[in-house]
Amino acid sequence: AQRKKAIEMFGQCPFPMYMISGNHDGWFWKTNGANVVVDICEAIGATYLGHDEGNISLNGKATLKLWHGLDGNSYALSYRLQKIIEALTGGEKPHALFAGHCHKCVYIFERHVHTYSMGSIQSQSVWARGKRIAFHTGFWVIDFVVNDSGIAKSTGTWHPFYA
Repeated sequence: AQRKKAIEMFGQCPFPMYMISGNHDGWFWKTNGANVVVDICEAIGATYLGHDEGNISLNGKATLKLWHGLDGNSYALSYRLQKIIEALTGGEKPHALFAGHCHKCVYIFERHVHTYSMGSIQSQSVWARGKRIAFHTGFWVIDFVVNDSGIAKSTGTWHPFYA
């Protein structure tokens, strides 16, 4: 039912879509042998980039990295993002990183990487509340100015909502 709903909803997007799979998708793959995100991408004509991470090239001028990760929340909002960027060597560093999994809204500029933690479109669950994990519900609208050196400017606007 979730796969069917995802195809219905994402299929309405008029723009190119790029997807990675995450921890719940990986669990389903291991226990049932199906890669649901690949199925969704095939059904709607989206590009599947890989499990947990993938790169998107902006006309060969800049690289965006989608990152899910299996790690958890950290004591400070920026710490997880800093450690992800720190773990990438110089030649692997993207111009921008979009990180998921922890349901937090954060922007930092670390090691010349525009880094966004993507927040959550789901309200906090009973499980997360029991673990004392806050969800930042909303979404980013991000504009990049790209030149021959990469991303010259990043402007992100966070749009919170309360479900």
